[in-house]
Amino acid sequence: MLSLLTVTLGVTTSAASKTGRPNILFLASDDMRPEMSPYGAEYMNTPNFQALADDGFVFRRAFVQQALCAPSRTVLLTGRRPDTSRVWTIGPYFRDTTGKNWTTLPQFFKNAGWRAIGHGKIFHEGNASGWPLDQDQEYGSWSVPYYHPPSDGYDTYNKTHPNPYPGIGKYNAPFSNLRVNEPWDSFNDAFSALRAIEWINNASKYDDPFFLAVGFHRPHIPYVYPAEFEFTGDTKFPPSNYYITKDVPPCAPHDWTGEGNGFTDLHVIKPPIIAHDFQKNLSSLCTAVPLEKQEEMKRSYLSCIQYVDHLVGQLVTALKTQGLYYNTHIIFWGDHGYKLGEHCDWFKHDNYEDSTRIPVIFRPAGGASTFPGRGRMIEQLVEEIDIFPSLIDLVGLTIPSNLQGKSWLPLIKDSSLAGKQAVFSQYPHSSQANHTPVMGYSMRTPEYRYTEWLVWDCNLMSPMSGCTDPSTVTPKWSQQIGRELYSHIGDNSTTTFADFENENLAYQSEYADTVAQLHTQLVAIWAKPEQ
Repeated sequence: MLSLLTVTLGVTTSAASKTGRPNILFLASDDMRPEMSPYGAEYMNTPNFQALADDGFVFRRAFVQQALCAPSRTVLLTGRRPDTSRVWTIGPYFRDTTGKNWTTLPQFFKNAGWRAIGHGKIFHEGNASGWPLDQDQEYGSWSVPYYHPPSDGYDTYNKTHPNPYPGIGKYNAPFSNLRVNEPWDSFNDAFSALRAIEWINNASKYDDPFFLAVGFHRPHIPYVYPAEFEFTGDTKFPPSNYYITKDVPPCAPHDWTGEGNGFTDLHVIKPPIIAHDFQKNLSSLCTAVPLEKQEEMKRSYLSCIQYVDHLVGQLVTALKTQGLYYNTHIIFWGDHGYKLGEHCDWFKHDNYEDSTRIPVIFRPAGGASTFPGRGRMIEQLVEEIDIFPSLIDLVGLTIPSNLQGKSWLPLIKDSSLAGKQAVFSQYPHSSQANHTPVMGYSMRTPEYRYTEWLVWDCNLMSPMSGCTDPSTVTPKWSQQIGRELYSHIGDNSTTTFADFENENLAYQSEYADTVAQLHTQLVAIWAKPEQ
């Protein structure tokens, strides 16, 4: 019989690690925006997300530093912003840029005595995390070999789902969305969850606590899901802001059709979805893809969220069955937001609220007495870069001074604290006028989103070829291409995917003082890269 042990946060257990330290279940999802019941989307069937929220805390205003998988995950897992890591796109590996000697989040806990175990998509796969031994395995981020789930075959054509258009589309690609009449446990995300459950079931064999990471690929396109989790409600498509943002700088919006054209069912649409001239007419994007097809895609996306909710429930049930739930911190986060037709666009790839706002749900170990106020919505601004130091703070260890985020543990303990005055995102685009690179530097305050598009000189795929010195990535504030200002005054809802950022106010005379004030604030506190 294990003796009762007290940990830093007052959590006691008889079925946890023999050290008494809390376990950590670290859950990530790819391309999931905060559209589930804890965020006010009562039309979604997400009881397991809701249960975590009821026993924990939901961050309503959590934002990524860049709305793209590899840069975003690099931020969270290294605790450094994109201008510090020089990772602004999918491809470069932070160990090859500026972070060779950095300690990653799982590596920190491994070094501190946790068993760091990874499944699915945590770091971005491939070159971005050290291919062929990716997920930063070569540099020791994990305690055991990383688990990559085998393909379930549902994201490619097979005898059950033959390709009706053989040879058409990039790489003979699958449909963008597909409902599959197969058991839930036959999909690759389920493979990751079930392997993680094996570790949970065998946790009592080990003296050390676990840092158990499970990364779900869904709801990333292709939106493939088991039929039992189909969303049957009203998709409310098209959204109310199915139009290009009024007075937006031409370099700011994103055109999703180039990526979408790689999926067979989108590729065969006539006229081709890439035939519109986005460079000359931004609004041409709004008629590029039939609304009926987009509505079908949205239904499939929401179905994928409901499926991920089920997998989260399986993991939590396993913790409870093994007597580990009480002594396990659980955090769920999405690697960036997502657009489902808002501004006529899909995916991410810009600085809009819908692209940068993410779900973050934290269920702390222990009972109600350890963290009073469970079930509360955290309204203060936070960033994904804050998750690394927050988890360290939660277990009572010293936060390294070189991490660029700030622990949100004080916000959980005291809801009256002000929190951050602003949070920051960025995204590289190109100028529509001459196709030169530009970077959009975006600041979200409690009342506004303000973005400046500036001339930018770095090579995305080879950032160290000309941007090694920190001075080369310092924003060129005097070389502005465009700016955006959006009011979020009155933005008190949890489901505001189409209600705001529909008219750029930056060039309206009555907002001149606001623009000047926010420009000064942006320049003054934009995080400088490490020397």
